Amino acid sequence: MSLFDWLKGSEGEQSSAPEVDSQDKLAFYQRAWCPFCDRVKGVIDELGLTITECDTNQPEHLQALMAGGGQRMVPCLRIEQEPGQYFWLYESADIIAYLRQHAEALR
Repeated sequence: MSLFDWLKGSEGEQSSAPEVDSQDKLAFYQRAWCPFCDRVKGVIDELGLTITECDTNQPEHLQALMAGGGQRMVPCLRIEQEPGQYFWLYESADIIAYLRQHAEALR
């Protein structure tokens, strides 16, 4: 992927992420001081989405992130494929590209 593709949010890891039809199937794991999280939150606001935010400063959210996604890295978007089955999408650029690609279905 070129730098230009990355900036546009073109094809990448997000293409393997499952499609969802409801904002209720998403959870955004973040930290208040994280600039990459702020970048994603800006796009969430821009797109008019309401996504559950989980602050990993709270132990239960950090534990869920570690247990499900396997990393403590934020930002992370948890996508519920089916009840109890989750896909964990890391990297702000991939999360933003995913949200932009699926924004219409999520509204």
